Amino acid sequence: MTTATDTQTDLAAWAQDLEQENTRIAEINAERVRNRGYLVFATDPSKGVDSAEYRHVYATEARTPNQAIAKVRPLADGRRLRAFMSTGKYRDELADARWVG
Repeated sequence: MTTATDTQTDLAAWAQDLEQENTRIAEINAERVRNRGYLVFATDPSKGVDSAEYRHVYATEARTPNQAIAKVRPLADGRRLRAFMSTGKYRDELADARWVG
């Protein structure tokens, strides 16, 4: 026979486990935010669109698109920069992107 004290103990243990699980999930999500992958497209307005040198693609990890652009800017002097999160939409570009740490 289960007593009220046993039920309260079980509920307290369950609540503690739930709180630990929520903390673990929050830590995992915070890590994911810190490690988002970005592709930065650097285009050179002085080159023709059909030129192989018109567009360079860089891959990096950053917290925001602006931080990703700031990492690439020294490598892409005079180019227009646009950052996008690395998703399946850009999988073809990711294969040829230059890694920037």
